[in-house]
Amino acid sequence: MEEKVYKVFHELGIPYEKIEHPELYTCDDNKKYNIKFDGTICKNLFVKNNNKSRFYLIVLPIEKRIDLKKIQQDLKETRLSFGNKEELEEKLKTKKGAVSILNIINVEVTDVIFIIDNDLFNQNKVCFHPNINTATLLFSPGYIERILNKYNVKYYFKDL
Repeated sequence: MEEKVYKVFHELGIPYEKIEHPELYTCDDNKKYNIKFDGTICKNLFVKNNNKSRFYLIVLPIEKRIDLKKIQQDLKETRLSFGNKEELEEKLKTKKGAVSILNIINVEVTDVIFIIDNDLFNQNKVCFHPNINTATLLFSPGYIERILNKYNVKYYFKDL
């Protein structure tokens, strides 16, 4: 899983820095281990609509709060809730703690819609797990679109 990410980064010419660390399952784990990243850590929220007909991966800076009700309105959904571990495994082939936009590299085809906060593009570097939660890749946010386009995934850049 992880090796495929490095292969795709090489194919797409994406420079990155890799930081290895203890397992990180939640945003709070970064604080617990006091890991210093020279980039913006991203949180990745896997959510679904009320009838489970649409799934979304919402990506934003870790320190930013999200208003799910506003997102619901923007997406014209009646209700959004967090996906469970089975849905996460089915849709993105990953487990809690390793969720990121880079999951698309292992899935290659998905109906998950990616919603990326525009604030990420004001950052020098963004930080994502490479499909495991014991490493983090730092790279320019300008490459996010290149990665998503390679897999023909549906995505939106929004002010969250």
